[in-house]
Amino acid sequence: MSRTLKITLAIFFWILSLVSPAQGILSIPEERKLGEKILEQVEARFTLVHDPVIIGYVEKVGRRVLAHVKPRYFSYRFFVVKDRTLNAFAAPGGLVFVHTGLLEVLDSEDELADVLAHEFAHVQCRHVAKRIEKLSRLNLATAAVAIAGAFFGKGQTSSMLFSTSSALATTLALRYSRADEEEADRVGYEYILASGYDPRGLISILKKMQRHRWLVSDNVPSYLLTHPGSSERLTYLESLIQNFPPQHLVAHDSFELRRVQMRVRVLSHDPYQLIARYERELVDNPQDALLHYGLGLALLKAKEYRRAIEELKLTIKLLPQREELKADLGQAFLEAGRYQEAIRILSPYTARYPLDLSARLNLAKALAEVGDFRKAIAIFEELSRRLPENTEIYYRLGWAYASLKEDGRSHFYFGRYYKTIGDNATALYHYRQAARLLPPNDPLRKEVTRILGKALRAPQPPKEGHDTSGNRRLSSGLDHRFGPTNPSGPQRPSP
Repeated sequence: MSRTLKITLAIFFWILSLVSPAQGILSIPEERKLGEKILEQVEARFTLVHDPVIIGYVEKVGRRVLAHVKPRYFSYRFFVVKDRTLNAFAAPGGLVFVHTGLLEVLDSEDELADVLAHEFAHVQCRHVAKRIEKLSRLNLATAAVAIAGAFFGKGQTSSMLFSTSSALATTLALRYSRADEEEADRVGYEYILASGYDPRGLISILKKMQRHRWLVSDNVPSYLLTHPGSSERLTYLESLIQNFPPQHLVAHDSFELRRVQMRVRVLSHDPYQLIARYERELVDNPQDALLHYGLGLALLKAKEYRRAIEELKLTIKLLPQREELKADLGQAFLEAGRYQEAIRILSPYTARYPLDLSARLNLAKALAEVGDFRKAIAIFEELSRRLPENTEIYYRLGWAYASLKEDGRSHFYFGRYYKTIGDNATALYHYRQAARLLPPNDPLRKEVTRILGKALRAPQPPKEGHDTSGNRRLSSGLDHRFGPTNPSGPQRPSP
């Protein structure tokens, strides 16, 4: 039996152990707990995007649809997975994942909203819990065959387990039933109409997924694997639109989507290829502001700061009404090491647009770089509550408090950082140091006590033994005050 299959079997039966045989279907609290465990597994195997502009856009669209989802069983959370496949899925407990590959091919906000509405419907109808009820009755042999079929059938082995997180029908069929799909289409359609989006967006995105399936034959989009009967669904959706046409459609800001797509593209592709591409296209379209914007972002990723700043300034000149472009220019100054210029742009901008979390994060970074740690910490701490999955914020808080020689708080945030990236042993070390060093009246002391008590009681789920020293880790170790592996002390985070 292969190592991957052994690991998957362990995870599978660990998941089934969460379900009480007498109870059968998962309760709401159990489903939330299961969602958190799935998130840990997703974080261990995939790269999550932490750009607040990208995440914020997906969440904004999702929240607009969720305003019409009642009753709501879960507090929904949104994640963007760095993966080229055209996929979106909802895990138990209201965790919603969208792949960058899907974001890149969108032609309208309606397409994204319609996919999200469909996924919300799966969660609200509790299709996952009902499938686990059936899975809990499988014996070992049947489960092993089902998992083997899932991993060695068509599609990429590395993504098969979590491509079905939306149904967590992990092993038996790797997809929802057609009855599930019809119910989700019908319920999701109601959400779409109520939120003012065009339901034809779901038809157009499904057709794109079908085309992608034939263009990339060795990597069937996992959305189509987990959501069966796409041809029948298209017919059903067209019938719904004909019989219940939308009564009002709300206009959307197309520039916002294009800006997000440019950021996704630069995040996902080689910057030098993008630079060459945009420069060619600008020859024929010299006044195309979005091409200048994309070129500026690609140059920024390539660390060609002077040219990047020039392109972003030109973009602002071509689109003076788009205030958010100032935030991008501020980011460019930050990455170029021109911190005072970044602060001069970002301070008034964030005062006017306090909900732009990306700009506020960059302002805090710039303030920390010039030694204004108190102001930086105030922003970082608020953002840690707004962006709890952004591991960088915890590291920067740890570094800022260390710079102020507030070692107890520094250890606390380093502990949270390492816990979030999955390095529990190092996290436990920092939490214990925090408990030793925090003053008795510090509010964080109570939180540390709670965390340590929970850590000592918690059973450990099966792990793959993945390397946690990847992209999400900003430091490999700290000195004797902060950890055993780096005698030079906490590594200064890069801008």
